[in-house]
Amino acid sequence: MPKLVIVRHGCAVPGQDNDADRALTPQGVAEAEAAGQWLATRFHGTATVLCSPYLRARQTAELISKAGTGPVEVDQNITPSGDPYAVVERLTSRQSDVVLVSHLPLVGRVASLLTEGRLFDQPWSTAECWMLDGEVFAAGCMSVSQVWYPALEQTGS
Repeated sequence: MPKLVIVRHGCAVPGQDNDADRALTPQGVAEAEAAGQWLATRFHGTATVLCSPYLRARQTAELISKAGTGPVEVDQNITPSGDPYAVVERLTSRQSDVVLVSHLPLVGRVASLLTEGRLFDQPWSTAECWMLDGEVFAAGCMSVSQVWYPALEQTGS
């Protein structure tokens, strides 16, 4: 049964003229590294890390991959304004585990579509990870099995 983890990028520098060029802050780097460590214990190099072409998402994906999750692939369609239906459609062809690294509002919309079968916005912390399980990556066919975010590391959970 394939697993999908949806991850919002780590904390990034405040808005710039070109949103796609916003980099991770030192806090964002630490968040992405911690997410990578959490994910590596669940995948052991077996997941493909799909990420947005935006700098902060690519940086987050690289740090997650470096921790031992799996190789990174950039997907030009998983930007903040990406179409969640199109993202889910592309995921349906995947047969193995995937870590999807993107942005609000897309991460919340993809998660709600996969778990509830309909779109709505979900709040999402930076570097937050939702692990979804199901027979297929399809609308309404998955359930949330685990959630992790950086504040859990601070509390020792």
